[in-house]
Amino acid sequence: MASGTPTQVAPTLGYDAIQDLSRAVPFRPRLSRLIFLRHGETEGNRKGIYQFPDTPLNPAGEAQAAEAASILALASITRVAASPMMRAWRTAAIVTDGRDITPEPDAALQERMYMGLFGTPVGTLNWRVDPPACESLATFVHRTGHALSRWTALEDDPEGDLLIVAHGGVLLVLAALTGVDVHTELRRNATPILFSRTTGGWEATAAG
Repeated sequence: MASGTPTQVAPTLGYDAIQDLSRAVPFRPRLSRLIFLRHGETEGNRKGIYQFPDTPLNPAGEAQAAEAASILALASITRVAASPMMRAWRTAAIVTDGRDITPEPDAALQERMYMGLFGTPVGTLNWRVDPPACESLATFVHRTGHALSRWTALEDDPEGDLLIVAHGGVLLVLAALTGVDVHTELRRNATPILFSRTTGGWEATAAG
């Protein structure tokens, strides 16, 4: 990402619970590769608060999304699936600007819904904790896991790759489904990640 621009990292406390729940998701991908992009930074990310669905990118996030678009400029992308939450949808719009591609909204790719906590400080986020009036982890993994399973069940397109633009939590579910270790640098805002399937399983590397 842009030099000097801070980026946030999705927390992984309780990730083992995501891994356990993902085992119940039927995952039979036909794609051999795809690109995943977490949205750019928001003020909610920067301040560490639970975010409303309509939280926009902040100026740093806009710049990060523009840099991601530059990184992906030479990538062959033929289809884009995006969370309709404003921060992800705006990121997808920036990345596809100037391309002959229209992002496809998929509500199942939205971040975990902490309805009862929107606007409050996150503190230490533990994925396995189910706060009152919030989406349970089991429901979150079920809906995002099935969405990711559906998108990865597409056939490879010889013309280019699928790009999924979503959230840090969705990235953790994808990592659990594919069995990859997504290290800290790849989990930062607006960092394009190439997931590729090899004979030994899936790998995740920086795209571009």
